[in-house]
Amino acid sequence: MQTGDRRMRRWLALLIVLLVIGMSLSQDDACPALQNEALASLTELCAAQEAGTLCLGHDTVTPVLRGRAEAVGRFNEPGDAIAIDAIDWLSVSSEDRTWGLARALFPAYAEDSLEARDAALLAVGNVALFFPKAAERPETLSEVKVAAARGANLRARPSTAAPVIAKLALSRELGAIGRSANGNWLLIYATPELRGWISRSVVSAPLVDLPALPADADAAPLWLPWQRFDFHSGMGDAPCPVAPASGILLQTPKLSPPRHFQINGARIALSGTAWLQAQVSRGMLLHVIDGRSQVATDVGAQNVRSGKYTAIALNRNDNGELVPVGAPAAPQAYDYHALTVLPVAALPSPAKVGLDVYTVAEPAPAGGGSPLEALPADAPCKFSALLAGANVRSRPDPNAPVIAVMAYRESAEPLARGIGVDRLPWWKLSDRIWVRVDATVAGGNCNALPLIKADS
Repeated sequence: MQTGDRRMRRWLALLIVLLVIGMSLSQDDACPALQNEALASLTELCAAQEAGTLCLGHDTVTPVLRGRAEAVGRFNEPGDAIAIDAIDWLSVSSEDRTWGLARALFPAYAEDSLEARDAALLAVGNVALFFPKAAERPETLSEVKVAAARGANLRARPSTAAPVIAKLALSRELGAIGRSANGNWLLIYATPELRGWISRSVVSAPLVDLPALPADADAAPLWLPWQRFDFHSGMGDAPCPVAPASGILLQTPKLSPPRHFQINGARIALSGTAWLQAQVSRGMLLHVIDGRSQVATDVGAQNVRSGKYTAIALNRNDNGELVPVGAPAAPQAYDYHALTVLPVAALPSPAKVGLDVYTVAEPAPAGGGSPLEALPADAPCKFSALLAGANVRSRPDPNAPVIAVMAYRESAEPLARGIGVDRLPWWKLSDRIWVRVDATVAGGNCNALPLIKADS
């Protein structure tokens, strides 16, 4: 496809999104009814969705295929699914009496290896996504491992005099795609982006014959479809307080090595669930709602944990693509209450919206004493966590998700007391933020706190 045609299509897609971003859904009973309808439709009709497909959750979702590619499947009615590897760009929008929603399931390489596992993306509201063509997997990709106990050097060329690109540890899994003319060196991938030459003597034997390659041979980074993309979204466009704004939810297995993505030119390693939004004027925002992430550009990186977000300034290059400007900002606590309406129930794995505990609690005293020392009896009620810590939950129910943990002697001032579903007393710190009383010790005038219903 010619550059001019591709640029025109990008601008057309962006124009569509910008037009619909200016529209808002009616503030009457249509909100959040339309959102609930779309989520119910996706949850039910896409329940059997296969990996490598995009499933339609609601109307106003338009995929544009790459060149003359033909999609496998159909995409006309909610529940329909098509193969993702043929999609060039995707427009998801909200119009009068509709709400855009679509979910993709796809494999993604781990951050530091060639291990591919499941990932998911949920596009919500007004979003446009652009997908560059993924590099074709080499015809020969033989699995080998570092066998030398001292590890191995990955070099720029097949020579011990060549610069060392990286040091690889014993048992590191690699993908070999070729050999030197004399057979003494292998051209390998160590990660989807890290590739070079390694001595044949320090790795296990290839499983298949490898082609002979010149010393200056290179290979394109291995990106699977949807592991690298650009996107734009609405911001602050929630149609009502109980509905989410536009953006994308990205999810990878939380208890496994992080999955690696390149989004709007930024490198993102994610283990868990993140909420992303992007506009040229406001940059890209990445909120880690469950798990952890590392966000990096060429000039800096930030580690972001659950309950926090980072921002990256964006610019547009000559091809119309969004690119990062500068380093990611220092992580900050996000607005927990604004994100509790995110449609995490539509993701394939359970997820919760985490809380930065210091938005409702204070750190333990630096000297190691109790925060309740010298607290007058008529002071506002205050409690601190016991030695084992105190779980912070989204409702007064021991089976509710743990959204944060208060460590020993961290403290907070509750707004009220309530009796939970377990018939035990709980402290209410804010809407959807509760701590059970028996995990704490309290001081001050706690009898002055109102006693409220647990669901208040």
